[in-house]
Amino acid sequence: MSEDALSSPLPSTDAPAHRAWPIMAGLVAITLIAYFPAIRTTFIWDDDKYVTENKAVTQIGGLPRIWFELRSTPQYYPMVFTTFWLEYRLWQDNPLGYHLVNVLLHAANACLLWMLLRKLKIPGAFLAAAIFALHPVHVESVAWITERKNVLSGLFYLLALLAYLRFDECRESSHRAAWKWYTASLLLFACALLSKTV
Repeated sequence: MSEDALSSPLPSTDAPAHRAWPIMAGLVAITLIAYFPAIRTTFIWDDDKYVTENKAVTQIGGLPRIWFELRSTPQYYPMVFTTFWLEYRLWQDNPLGYHLVNVLLHAANACLLWMLLRKLKIPGAFLAAAIFALHPVHVESVAWITERKNVLSGLFYLLALLAYLRFDECRESSHRAAWKWYTASLLLFACALLSKTV
């Protein structure tokens, strides 16, 4: 059996743009299937302190408190509590929406990881992203609403890395465009820190 035949079931790291969407859709699908039980669960442990009983989240005027009053939330992660504030406007005390957002953020992270590895021309990018999507080490971060900080900071961090790589690609050809990507990278990294400072 040839080496090409052995590697054919896995998408190439050099997949053309028209193949990117099906690959990412596959990553999203396997993530949704794996985490379907988590989507249907209720609030657990300290989700009440973070969401349902947190006045900064439940009150319409709580958004400035999230950003400017350090003791209004259990931890100062204003990006995370802003997402909770927005989602509380949508689904109040229904845990389904919060769980679904966590799972979708994790799926987005798997797609971003695949894009990052593909851009770096790392062999087996799809396999690595699929393992990332399905690995049990992520269950706590994805299935527990309070742990939104991990999936959200991961999202911004991966976006910051991709923006920085774009800056690196175009800094010699287009000085102006390059610095836009550098600024975007810094802003995204700041969002990652505001989601989880660790």
